[in-house]
Amino acid sequence: MDIAEALSDLAAALAAAEGARGRDARLRAARQVVADRCVTALGLELPGQPSIAAVIKLAADAPDRPARRDCAVLVVHALAVPGLVPAACAGDVYSLLESALRDVLLRCSYPFGGWIDEKARVLERLHTTIGELMEPLEPTFPGWIRGLHAG
Repeated sequence: MDIAEALSDLAAALAAAEGARGRDARLRAARQVVADRCVTALGLELPGQPSIAAVIKLAADAPDRPARRDCAVLVVHALAVPGLVPAACAGDVYSLLESALRDVLLRCSYPFGGWIDEKARVLERLHTTIGELMEPLEPTFPGWIRGLHAG
């Protein structure tokens, strides 16, 4: 999945729904973007339009690690939009993110054993740094130091 393209589609869906009445109507198109992108990444063919909650559950249980990770990144960005991800699927969201983005969550001091509200606070702001946290770690010592020990 092209995450940048998926985020662009998500932003477009949110912008297009600005004038819609009711919160649920405004978020319907954005939820469908997240669901469709995850279904495509997982390589599934589902009848109709599955709900975002159903797709998050499918992603959490998916054996394909790269697809699960792509869906998890998209869900992190979706969590930045209040109400986009239904609170009822919080358990599946935590399961998906904790399994697919474990290294990222470790780097941002995610409270794996903490309370739900602690986890939610970390995840609400994770979208701002997730790209940075997904980059491979840089060595802490400059390259020339390794040469000193080669002797």
